[in-house]
Amino acid sequence: MSVAAVSFALAVLTWLAWLLVRPRLLMTGMYPIVAEVFVLVLGALWFAALLAGVLATVLGLLGGARRYGGDLARKGALLGGLTVVVALAGTVAFTVNPGVSPLYPAGRPLNSILRE
Repeated sequence: MSVAAVSFALAVLTWLAWLLVRPRLLMTGMYPIVAEVFVLVLGALWFAALLAGVLATVLGLLGGARRYGGDLARKGALLGGLTVVVALAGTVAFTVNPGVSPLYPAGRPLNSILRE
């Protein structure tokens, strides 16, 4: 249960940082190297949360979530599964170009900030 709770918090906080800070870093263009490093660190955190979510799910299932009806094991497995979904959505958001949107009016890719 504790692995699932920590990995879920990591995945959600990474999403918050991605949605709040990343558009400002990319739009201002003041610190292109800092923006690049920040986005890469967030991507690494999503991959770490994804692995921790899978670990929490496996440990919850091995801890008796199916057989014995253990409440903590079942909650840990379910929260680990939710963490996998949230972190998987984050890894997809990290690997896909944002395209044209209100936050990115020019739809510029991440590597274009290095060319400026």
